[in-house]
Amino acid sequence: MKLWTDLHVFSPHMKSLDTLERRVTPRRLYSNRLVTSMWSVIPSIVLQILGTNPTVRVHEQSMCDLERKTLTLCSTNITLSNLFTLHETLEYSVNPEDPNTTVLKQTAKISVFGIPLLGDILERLLFSNYGSTVSQARVGVEVIADKIREETVA
Repeated sequence: MKLWTDLHVFSPHMKSLDTLERRVTPRRLYSNRLVTSMWSVIPSIVLQILGTNPTVRVHEQSMCDLERKTLTLCSTNITLSNLFTLHETLEYSVNPEDPNTTVLKQTAKISVFGIPLLGDILERLLFSNYGSTVSQARVGVEVIADKIREETVA
């Protein structure tokens, strides 16, 4: 699949993307997916202390709403969810000021619990490294969008 191959270049930590469920209603497309990747936000020494390997699984739910012209993705970590949660929401919508462009609203909530001495450190680490991962993903999405535009014009 060409699109996955191209996107994978910008997210080298991604290992697999499995669709668990896809449902279509007259105006919406719903998907549930399992994302498997390598930790890109936690140093290996912290992984050793936590007793885990570098593979992480994330549950992602998405909804494409044709009426509102939005795409909403919500993801939450499954791996180490007993120690922390990273809940991310992305909402793509048509820019009301320029209908030829897209607005991205992105939020992330990080909660660390059950780690008395390392909790604050882990939370800061997750937050700081999250920003760098987000930047890489945005570049990837922009490149893919440009390629799609080129293919539809040609």
